[in-house]
Amino acid sequence: MKNHLSISPYGKRSWLFLVPIFLLLSYFLLDKNTLSDALNPRPEVGTRGLGLSGAFISSADDATSPLWNPAGLATLRRGNLIYDLSQGAFSIAYPIKSIGTFGLNFLDLNGGDRFLIKHASNPIGSFELGSNQVLLSYARKFGPLQLGANTGYSRAPYYGSRWAQNYDIGMQTKFNRYLTLGIRLRDISGVTIRDQNGQILQIFDQHLALGAALKPHAIIRWYNRLDINTPGFGTSLEIGNERIAARIGSAFSFGTNSPSQSWSAGFSLSQLGKQLHYTYLNHGDLEYKHFVSIGMFFGGQEPIQTSETTTRIQQPHGAESTTIQPTVAKSTTYTQQPKQKLSKYKTVQIAKEHNTDVELLLAIVFAESNFNPVAVSKNGAGGLMQMMPPTAWELGLKVPKYKNKRKPNRDASIDERFDPIKNLHAGLTYFNKLLKKYRGDLTLALGAYNVGPSRVKIRGPLISKGKKYAKKVLTRYQLYRDNKEKMEADLKRLETVLNDD
Repeated sequence: MKNHLSISPYGKRSWLFLVPIFLLLSYFLLDKNTLSDALNPRPEVGTRGLGLSGAFISSADDATSPLWNPAGLATLRRGNLIYDLSQGAFSIAYPIKSIGTFGLNFLDLNGGDRFLIKHASNPIGSFELGSNQVLLSYARKFGPLQLGANTGYSRAPYYGSRWAQNYDIGMQTKFNRYLTLGIRLRDISGVTIRDQNGQILQIFDQHLALGAALKPHAIIRWYNRLDINTPGFGTSLEIGNERIAARIGSAFSFGTNSPSQSWSAGFSLSQLGKQLHYTYLNHGDLEYKHFVSIGMFFGGQEPIQTSETTTRIQQPHGAESTTIQPTVAKSTTYTQQPKQKLSKYKTVQIAKEHNTDVELLLAIVFAESNFNPVAVSKNGAGGLMQMMPPTAWELGLKVPKYKNKRKPNRDASIDERFDPIKNLHAGLTYFNKLLKKYRGDLTLALGAYNVGPSRVKIRGPLISKGKKYAKKVLTRYQLYRDNKEKMEADLKRLETVLNDD
């Protein structure tokens, strides 16, 4: 994962992004069509979304996002493909840098309403025969605001049904690491599906839903959803991380015709880019209650964690704390420089090979050795990234066993820690292992690089020495991002060392 830092955008001016949300909400609440009872609400599709009791409005973040809130596609950093075995839904999405994320969904691909074969022993499957839908989606981020839209065609579960076009829009905004809000409007113009003789088979009125996701703890997420047109409420609790998570939820419908309540439970597994989602949905009118979907990520690098984690740097007593946030977008320093100019540097090539921001690499080398390839610390760490002999051995470097590790042989052919290129490769490999161990938390990973992982817990906090080191690196990193000339000057210093090797 590429590691970047930027000052958190959630200041007072970010409240301006709420204006379009409230304008949209006010407009549709005042619209008489929106306030009318929606006829024949669309079947809800998506194993994970169902497991969250439909409370996926503010947390949609995979290829099935358009089925709940198209704005969720904007969070994708890799291509994603999901097939819902039980409902015959195929979803694929792919982000294109600087353009946005595109998605495509096909609903009810199966020949019948069951997975592959309709048989009494088959426990999964519930989608109605013929409730077909094709959706083309697009989403993009604008600061803390995510916008998305769908357009597609739908048909009713009746023989002779024609296709009718539909439009959906959605928004999500992340206030901070604890709260995310979302709004989704389905069938903006209302959708009427007719048969070949012009008779009405099904009507989908506008449907407005609001959502809120709360994250009180790193592994605890509480999702909520409120339906406006057909009054209803859904809530779900999910516990786990990006690799394994369990959830339980409940949904309530307050419509005068058929008030109902349902509950769901399930889990998700994600490993090596593969996904498995399962949900048990207990709803009175469902004959088949088991829902299963499988998926995979493709293209790019799999992120260490799915949510953006803010890293807080402790300041001296009485000083205002600074919140720095890793993202996966390219830094401003990168985008301001021509690619052909950067690509000629060995440092950039090494950083790219290890999927690390070149500014971060420079900041670590500055803090460790101040670009001295034969530097040796009082503890016996050596080279540009100051590697201890045991760590270097584990990473495949040739290092003699010294009686006095503070007086190593600085000949790179004897002690490979003093080979600048090999040192950078080994150091970045080690740092990325730490970054993965600490789930993308740059402060903890940097602290562990300095004081050793045995002295840093997965959730912290850092001891004073590690905290001071992390602050030094992150401060330098921010300097490089803000000051193009300074970054280029130190980049050339390191290049001189690599070219002299």
